[in-house]
Amino acid sequence: MAELVILPALLLGAVIGLIEMIFVHSDEIGMGWFMHGLHAFPFTILFVFINTNVGFVLGLINHPMTETIWVDLAVRGIVSIIAMLKIASAAAIAGRVGERFHHTLIIGALIFASGYVAPFIPLPKLF
Repeated sequence: MAELVILPALLLGAVIGLIEMIFVHSDEIGMGWFMHGLHAFPFTILFVFINTNVGFVLGLINHPMTETIWVDLAVRGIVSIIAMLKIASAAAIAGRVGERFHHTLIIGALIFASGYVAPFIPLPKLF
């Protein structure tokens, strides 16, 4: 059974949130980008936390179907797509220009990959 990942998820979420703030700054110059960026920061951390702990949650379900790589990929992909939709919709509501599609796609890909990168971050475990 996989372990609950806390510190690497928070660290990766903060890094991806910082990248998101940089993208927001370049896409929405002079249109309240800082407040939009601060709004995106905790949601990015939340989506990364969810994606890094998919294995832990699937291990709790204890069903033979949850042990396949396809279920793992599907859940991480769905979480990443939801994150991309949230980013794009918040950018469309907050500003007149919105965020560029390739920036949203990059953030979605980073959130997807965070679940596979987190185990390689050498941080102490809390539990």
